[in-house]
Amino acid sequence: MFVLGLDVGGTSSRAVLLDASGRRVGYGRAAGGNPAAHGTEVAAANIGRALEPALRGIDPAQVAGAVIGMAGAGALERTVFDLMWASAGLRPAPRLTGDLGIAFAAGTAEPCGTVLIAGTGAIAARIEDGEPTVIADGLGWLLGDEGSGFWLGREAARVAARALSRGEADGCLVRLVAGALRDDESPPDAVHVTRGPRGPQGSGNGAQEAQGRSPGNGEVLRGGVPEIGAGAAGTLAGMRALAIKLVIGAQSRPPLELARLAPLVSQAAAEGDPAALEIVDTAARLLCRTVAEVRTAEESGPVVLSGSVLTSEGPVCSAVRERLGASTVLAGDGAGAAAWLAGREAFGWDPVTAARLHERIVSGG
Repeated sequence: MFVLGLDVGGTSSRAVLLDASGRRVGYGRAAGGNPAAHGTEVAAANIGRALEPALRGIDPAQVAGAVIGMAGAGALERTVFDLMWASAGLRPAPRLTGDLGIAFAAGTAEPCGTVLIAGTGAIAARIEDGEPTVIADGLGWLLGDEGSGFWLGREAARVAARALSRGEADGCLVRLVAGALRDDESPPDAVHVTRGPRGPQGSGNGAQEAQGRSPGNGEVLRGGVPEIGAGAAGTLAGMRALAIKLVIGAQSRPPLELARLAPLVSQAAAEGDPAALEIVDTAARLLCRTVAEVRTAEESGPVVLSGSVLTSEGPVCSAVRERLGASTVLAGDGAGAAAWLAGREAFGWDPVTAARLHERIVSGG
């Protein structure tokens, strides 16, 4: 007998198949299956594509249970989803749950505690008996998601736009954001990068080398950080033009694309850039404030940190852990956590066995 666990988000859908001993026997991955983001038909199709490799080589009728952690589950049309599920040969209806409980289970086998997720968005919840009971933030990029990847990227763009509009380009963060603009727009004499031992640095993707461009007449900066060129873009008018390009670029794309600038904040903070350090400190303060809305000072359960901003061991994660001063743990594999929950329900693992298997399953072992 087997159980299935699925972690379904906006960018990816992942499925894990376990046997009764907790051994991982199947895995599949496909594109995002969040129905709120993609619609039910596309979401169901992508979930089905994740199931195919996970179930390869086994009889689907041997699957005794399944748990699906799904962001946007409320937008799912069950008729379409159930048809896909049945076509995969699966008999038991899966238990659908939100991503908060799955994220918490990805970090701990404890039934109660707190989870803080900071990826593109940000949300926190108190977890009791595996389910969220009090929730804070998660209000979206326009009204909330404070300290999230989007928030970090927006602050980076804001700092860069304001500095460039004043003709200031000395900060590491400003140059990194301008470098990202250079990769997107490629304005002449805008930003140039150093060439370190591993090729172009600073822009992050070697765009100049790949497209056959040379650094031109701009000077290169130490440390692999892009520099505003010595040509037209090095003047006040040129930097003002760059600021306008940045503003137009930010407002002409989907807002959440600003989250791609978040890693630049971490990079600049590691270089000691004051603006980046201030953004990191503010993000940590806002995330901890969100935790405080769902967690009392007397609580002793673990705080599970999840999402790309908090599981990369970057400066925001470090600042949050230092500020919380509580027992924090980084979340592991969400699909493994969903499978672990399914195994507890279908196989009746006792608490000792479940705790023993937890770390191995959520770590991908």
